[in-house]
Formats: sequence, C-alpha cells, structure tokens
Amino acid sequence: MLLVMVVLYAPWMGRGYVNLEYPFSMAARALSDSRYSAQMDVYFANQANPLGYSFVLAIIYKVFGYHDWFWLAKLPSLCGALMILISGWILTRDRWQSRRSLFYFWSSLVILHPMILAFGTAATADVLPVGLLMLALAIAIKSADNKVYSKILAALLFGFAIIVKYNSAYFGLAFLYIALVGVTQAKKSLTQICQNISIFVTAPFIFLVSYIWWCNARYGVFISNRLTDTRPNFADGPTWALTFGKYLSFFGLFIGVIPFVLLARESIIFSERIKRIVIMVGSFLLGWFVISWRVMGEMDFGGGLLVTSQISRVFQTVGLLSGVCFCVYVVERIRSRDRLFEILMLGLAPYIILISASRPTQRYLIFAVPVALLLLVDAAGVLTAKLRNLYLGVTALGFAAVSLLGMSYLRAQGNASENMAVWMESNHVIDQSSAAPIGVHAGQHFYGITSSEIKYEVVQTLLDGEKLIKERILHREPMNVLGKITRVYVLRELPKAP
Repeated sequence: MLLVMVVLYAPWMGRGYVNLEYPFSMAARALSDSRYSAQMDVYFANQANPLGYSFVLAIIYKVFGYHDWFWLAKLPSLCGALMILISGWILTRDRWQSRRSLFYFWSSLVILHPMILAFGTAATADVLPVGLLMLALAIAIKSADNKVYSKILAALLFGFAIIVKYNSAYFGLAFLYIALVGVTQAKKSLTQICQNISIFVTAPFIFLVSYIWWCNARYGVFISNRLTDTRPNFADGPTWALTFGKYLSFFGLFIGVIPFVLLARESIIFSERIKRIVIMVGSFLLGWFVISWRVMGEMDFGGGLLVTSQISRVFQTVGLLSGVCFCVYVVERIRSRDRLFEILMLGLAPYIILISASRPTQRYLIFAVPVALLLLVDAAGVLTAKLRNLYLGVTALGFAAVSLLGMSYLRAQGNASENMAVWMESNHVIDQSSAAPIGVHAGQHFYGITSSEIKYEVVQTLLDGEKLIKERILHREPMNVLGKITRVYVLRELPKAP
C-alpha cells in the first residue's frame, strides 16, 4: 500500500504552490543557508505554525541543495502520509491478522481521502505531524512494559509532532493513559507508572520549551507571531459550542456513511430505538437551522467544489448526522473495555473539543480522519462481508471522486498562478503589478520587489467575465479543471479613474 500511495500521490506533487505553501519553503531555505535568513520574515508574517516542517525541509535542502522543484518541498508531507499507513499496520497487524482485508480497506480510505491527498501533496505542516503522531501512538501502544527505548522513541516523535503543529499536543491524554494504564489488563507497579509518565511528559516538554526558547531568542517570536489571531479562546462558551458543531458536521462528511450503517445494523430494544430517533431528529434540526447556514473561518467547500448555499447546507446537515452517529457509536462502545479503542478515543475526543476553541479550520480535522476511519473499519468487521465491502467500497469511490475534482482544481490554480508570475517576471512587469490574487499562491516571486508605480493588476474571472474586460490585456492564464476552463487569471492595465 505504501507503493500505491506514492504512485497515486506523485503526479500531483509537481503543481505550483497554493494557499500560502511558499513560506514553508522560504523558511527552509533561510534555515539551510544563512545568506537567505531574511526570508524567515515571510514565514512569520503568514504562518502561525512552528518551524518543524521547515526544519525537515531544510535538512533536505542541505543534503540535496536548494532547487525550485515543487515536489521537493512537498516530500515531508508525503513522508507523513506514508507514516500514517505504517502506523495503521503496526496497530492492526495482530488485531486484523485473520481479516487482512480490513487493513486494505482502511488504507484505501486513507490514501483516497480528499483531505489527506490534498495536504499529503502540499508543502504545509498538516499531514507530517499526523504521521509523526500516529507513529508515536503506534509505537507506544505496541511497546512492552520493559521496552523503555521504544517508549522514548514514541515520546520523541510526539514531541517533534508538537513543534511541527502545536495541535498535536491535544492528543496528550492518550499517551498519559498509556503511561497510567497500559495496553494489557496486567496491573502496573508505581515505579513503572512513574517511569512511563516521566518519559511521555519530559520528552515532549523539552521539545516544546527548547523550540519556544530558541525561536524567541533568535527571531523574537514567542510561540507564534500570530498568537493574537490564532490562540484558543476557552472563555467564549457559545462560540466554542457552535464551532464544535461545525467541526462535527465536517468530521461527519470526512468519515462517510459508515456510522449510519453501523447504527442501523444493530439490534436494539424499542426504547433505545426511540431515543436514537429523537437524537437524529434533534441533530437534523440543529444542523439545518443553527449550524449549516453559519459561515465560520475556513469551514467551507473551497473554490474547487462549486456548490450552492442550499446544497452546502444539505451536506453539512448530513455531515452533522453522521458525526452524531459516530458519537452515539462511541458512547455505546465504551462498555466494551477495548484498550485500543479507549486510547484512540482519549486522543480523538479531547482533540476535537479543544480545537473548537480556536479559529475554525478544516485542515485541523486531518488529525481525526485516520483514527476515526480505523475505529469505523474495525467496527465494520462485524458486518457481513458483502455488506462491508459494499459500504466501504462506496465510501472509497466517493472519496476518490471528490479527490479527483479537488486535486484537479488545486493543480489548475497552482500552475496558473505560477505561470502568470513567471510571465510577469520574464516580461519585466512584475514590479509594476499588483500581486493579488496570485500573491497567496506564487508569493515567492514577489518577495523583495519594490514597486514605484502600479500600472497593472491580475484579476480572476470566469470566461464570460473576461469578455467584459475593456482594458488592455497583457496576458491570461486559464485554469483547466478536467478539460474544462473554469476560471482565468487576466493581467490587465489598471482601469482609468473616471
């Protein structure tokens, strides 16, 4: 499955940067070569993440030299995606030994998932920390009580995941549970518990404190340069609750129809069935009238999926129902005393609750996707082979379809932005042009450029809108999505003042 992931992801890694990927590469170049240290300012001006991703990329630049190859800057993300598959295999090789098809289903869902594919081929700190975190959990869970070195390795991976993305720390309760209770039913001595706690707390703490001290000493940045805008707000209860509902809605969409199937197949008494109906009706009303119509942060369907506001509300309402079904399944599963389930949920549940106190951002849910899919595929093992194959297969096909459309859009947008910026450079008009709207994608081309006079601007428009442009057009770059031009970047003269 590792080879399958590489083969499927490789064609998308050569696209141009989109949505502020370029600061990660610029920061890596600054870390690997002191001559470009000034480029670090671009990173802190645009990113709230710590520098962990750029540390890894800087090592790659040190070894292979700096090159303007987009795929090279995205290698750490691909490695993170591969780590997710490796950790899944470690966690399930014994559990699914007699049902290896479950691992292949889970791997397929992860590989084809729109969020993992999009960010596993992007130069951003989104998939790498997930891979590090899951690998740390897998090693910690599988390490025997006397394998101290395995626990130290797991703690180090967890610590590094935190300085790639601070949100990784929200999974800390899972490691604490491993330290206190362990995986097996055997009781631990007080000495073992203290040793485990010291390992799983000390290493991540040292990583985090060392990074914060170093970053503040060298760059004058304490934790994050955008802490005011991105720090969690645990005091605003109503907003926290609404954001949690929004996250639960998109989380439900990201895990497909499996929760519906699991609850529908269970045999329950009449009173429990009525209770579930009441919960579903309440969730539908909450989703349609409270959650779905609100625009919050980056919780939308992006420019690649052209959905109307009404269709968006339908999707989000269905997603909330799926998310609630997952919660009901979790509550009922708690009584099973399954240690792997308990550990993963003690990471997943606090994570979703705590990120809801921050600015709503879809990509934060990437941490939840592999864990939730693993739990759901494991639960699907009780279904008949025919039914399991049908629903998991349909979910995988749905993921693949959305991924194909979304990735085609990202490639079209990234390549069009890059081509436009390169044309502006080669024709010596970039210093006379406004960077918007391609500045967030190809911003590296505008770095260090001072403009004395702005004569031209780039506009993004539909084909019909392009026909209405009256000013002189210098250049155009179409966005070709699956053979259809959806939008066009047009470099035109500034409209004359009336």
